[in-house]
Amino acid sequence: MTGIIAALVCIVALAWFLRRLFPALFAAVFVLAVPVWLVGGLLLDLLRRPLAFLRPLGLARLVGVVLVLPLLPFIFVWSFFAELFRPTKASAPAPAGVKPPTPMQAAARRSADVIDLAAWQHRRRRDGKAK
Repeated sequence: MTGIIAALVCIVALAWFLRRLFPALFAAVFVLAVPVWLVGGLLLDLLRRPLAFLRPLGLARLVGVVLVLPLLPFIFVWSFFAELFRPTKASAPAPAGVKPPTPMQAAARRSADVIDLAAWQHRRRRDGKAK
């Protein structure tokens, strides 16, 4: 039981720290489960009765084995790299003729915003207690 909880905590940690890689790995699990379902279902149909694959579900498995199974590696690689190298959302570009702030200016602006917020909260608390 402890091992299962530890595995779940590790999965949650991976989801948190590797947010871009996790969807690709999650998709990989499904892509790797598809051949097991297709081949396993087809073998199960063939073991039950020799012509069981002619039923609609059995026929779908047969078509899946013949058509989908050879394409799975390409689908997996394409989806993995598409998710891994998906472009991030860029911030809005600066208006024409305005230079974007340097990293130092941006940091100073954020610091000033934090100081202003703290001063506003302090005044609000002080005024609330005085009433």
